[in-house]
Amino acid sequence: MLAAQALGPRRRRAILAVAIGAVAIDTALLGLIAPLLPDIEERTGASEGALGVALAVYAVPIVLLSLPLGRAADAIGRRPLLIGGLLLTAAGSALIAVSDSLAVLMAGRAVQGIGSAASWIAALAVVSDLAPPGKRGEAIGVALAATSLGSIAGPALGGVTADLLGFEAPFLIVCGSSAVLAVAVATAFPREARRDPSASPAWRSIVRATRSGIGAVATAITLGGACVLGLVELVAPLDLDARLGLSSSAIGLLFAISIAVDAPLAPLGGRWGDRRGRRGPAVAGLATLALSVALLAAFAGTLGAALALGLFGAGFSLAFAAAVPWLDEAFGAVQRGLGYGVLNLLYAAGYAIGALLGGALLELASADLAYLLTAALLGAGAVAMLAWATASTTTTPSS
Repeated sequence: MLAAQALGPRRRRAILAVAIGAVAIDTALLGLIAPLLPDIEERTGASEGALGVALAVYAVPIVLLSLPLGRAADAIGRRPLLIGGLLLTAAGSALIAVSDSLAVLMAGRAVQGIGSAASWIAALAVVSDLAPPGKRGEAIGVALAATSLGSIAGPALGGVTADLLGFEAPFLIVCGSSAVLAVAVATAFPREARRDPSASPAWRSIVRATRSGIGAVATAITLGGACVLGLVELVAPLDLDARLGLSSSAIGLLFAISIAVDAPLAPLGGRWGDRRGRRGPAVAGLATLALSVALLAAFAGTLGAALALGLFGAGFSLAFAAAVPWLDEAFGAVQRGLGYGVLNLLYAAGYAIGALLGGALLELASADLAYLLTAALLGAGAVAMLAWATASTTTTPSS
């Protein structure tokens, strides 16, 4: 754990900037490949179901390794985990850039997933470690703004740079950026003393933190929200290509439009939660997500898709501005690394499930059915969250 009081203001700001940059890159990797799916489908002859697997394979090592890496972040410190994760991200991106088959591309995605699991956990733990008292939600919100930016900028970067410079370009950009950040971590971050790992088994700590109250609600929002993101990032590009004949660049730009409303809302949602309680942004986020996905089915034109994706970004940002601080609080400072390992596991598992469900629904039914089923489930979640918020008698600012 980094000690904020031992760092000068300039060094603290430099560390936070590097950590937030790592969060943005890690999250961009999820959707970087999304606008390239039509091109990959044409190049490889892969089915829509196989494309879903290619999108989801990134999440498999994250699911398998997030918990031990979270424990490692608490035991050996944030610095070595962040350096190793960024270097693996660079290596996986380089492998995808030179890939000539779906199998090699999937292998590169898996290596990226390992690197992302390590660096994302370490970077978010650093942001929380250095948060001022009473402003953890806002500090996490700034990191979530980078997450939101990465989620939307990933498809934009993939689509635009691939159209302008070739398929390899977005992956080489990520490779170089990750390597630069790894050097910055090695330079700016202090070395941390090793800590004896908790004697309590990881599963026992996880059950205790997530079985009820804010931990349980945060778990449900994180898993469900990531599932929706995985589904939309698979279904929407293929649907927009089939329905409107849009290019990879146009699809990427449509996703990028939501940055204008997405990124600023995360720190605002975090501040809202710090001052008035986190239930408000949680309910608003889930309701907005439900509306946005329903609009993807209702609107047929490019402007309608842009509006729907903008609302999607806003809802996603608000929901996670509540869920992530809740999960952080449920685990506490001593097991913060493990808590972010759980967050990463839930996010990756949800994203993989969403991508697989999206591919299956496209093959068996239609994009509209995928959107409407998702909107119905999100609407039910918003109603349940509102009922829980209304029934609860807890009034502390973090509740």
